[in-house]
Amino acid sequence: MSTVLVIKAHPRTANVANSVVIGERFVEAYQRAHPEDQIIVHDLYEEGVPEINSSNLDSWTKLTNGTTYQELSENEQILLSRQQKLQEQFIHADKYVFVSPMYNLFIPNRLKMYLDLVIVSTKTWVEGEHGPEGTLHDKKALHIQSSGGTYHHTDNEFMAKLDLGDSYLKALLGQVGIKDYQGIYCEGNSHRGPEDMAANRELIAKQAEEVAKEF
Repeated sequence: MSTVLVIKAHPRTANVANSVVIGERFVEAYQRAHPEDQIIVHDLYEEGVPEINSSNLDSWTKLTNGTTYQELSENEQILLSRQQKLQEQFIHADKYVFVSPMYNLFIPNRLKMYLDLVIVSTKTWVEGEHGPEGTLHDKKALHIQSSGGTYHHTDNEFMAKLDLGDSYLKALLGQVGIKDYQGIYCEGNSHRGPEDMAANRELIAKQAEEVAKEF
């Protein structure tokens, strides 16, 4: 049995959102194809993400300097407990599905906040002789992304270099040892009318369903 961690990072949860719809179709198809697997879904905009700020940095420093967990304040314990739970879920998952729109050529801020929280030294990577060495092996990741422009299904070399968020996610996961990475991209949405957008979304959703069978 595998554990699949689905990370939804789209603020539009009440209305139709391309990446969310495609992500849901992927999950439904995956469940049908792999009924024995466990699927954990985190909606970062509904649940929120603990922010790395002075409060939790101070808490981490206290623990590093010898303060026990029981000696921390109740608020510090609650904050660190949630952070630790998210980190442990990420570390022990076998497969990852990231669902997000592109914002200004990058991933949404809450997805970046989540990654900063769960990808940490000594747990997901260690300093090796030639630089960082990942500790998460034999895992796979999928990025389902919607965007206004076209960055992947194009022969335009300039546009092909501008999806910095997807490149960042692939590089970051590779650093921690997750080398099996693929993407499903619903693109060119700013140039489509409602009917064309719906048709394209359906096309990409069907592709996602096919990918789910073998993921």
